[in-house]
Amino acid sequence: MKKILFPTDLSAAANHAFIYALQLADKWNASITTIHVYQEMQIGDVHLPGNLYNFYQSMDLYAFENYRDSIPQLVKLASESGYEHVEVRHMLEEGEVVEVVLETAQKEETDLIVMGTTGARGLKEVFLGSVAGEVLENATCPVLAVPAKTEFDGRIDNIAYATSYQEEDVAAMKRLTALFGSFNPQLHCVNVDLAHTEPIVQQMDQFQDKVGATEVPVSYKVLEGTDMKKALTDFLEAEKVDIIAMLTHKRNFVQELFNYSKTKMMAYHANTPVLALHP
Repeated sequence: MKKILFPTDLSAAANHAFIYALQLADKWNASITTIHVYQEMQIGDVHLPGNLYNFYQSMDLYAFENYRDSIPQLVKLASESGYEHVEVRHMLEEGEVVEVVLETAQKEETDLIVMGTTGARGLKEVFLGSVAGEVLENATCPVLAVPAKTEFDGRIDNIAYATSYQEEDVAAMKRLTALFGSFNPQLHCVNVDLAHTEPIVQQMDQFQDKVGATEVPVSYKVLEGTDMKKALTDFLEAEKVDIIAMLTHKRNFVQELFNYSKTKMMAYHANTPVLALHP
């Protein structure tokens, strides 16, 4: 792990996620590239009053000045957190946010993208068409999405991985343990059994045999219940899980998992970072 890409919209939520990027870069001896993407407003041949035309023409300059003024905040965050030694460089690009981020990640041969999610809805935004959701689904490298309300203590003690016992889950588990081995976490491999059937438990045992030895301790658990969200929520709360990891093509499963009831917000999930891995 050598390169981390950190897209930022210059918000407080993004600055909050920057702490994760710094912590990971420190552990992995990696560098960070921050990137802010802005969209140039096209006015074409439309006739506008002079003052309005001048306003639109100044948008590029505004984006640059806003970005320039935000850099010291990131430098201060790194210094106050004890990570001033981490190599950080900054980029300002014009274009469509998702497209530019994905292209930059490929061009820079990025190993991990770390980005914040904004707003009180937390992870609901990740899976309902947000920029973070589009990046999670389409990036070719792992992506860590950090909700604005996440409280980070500088440690990653517990990671949960939701499995459906596929062959690609075996490779994903090995990549996950290789990525976070330096944190010495406990990895929880879980499956939610709504049918209460013995074969589900047997499948977990067989899956454990396929995974074999790993770089970090792994527990294998079949969760029972009549409500998948409640079963997993109870488990995550009990184990104080720091990151939920998944393969990107399981987006429908996780989207349902983080779907909000009209009467009750799943507050815990809104505070849990999501790591998207790719088959």
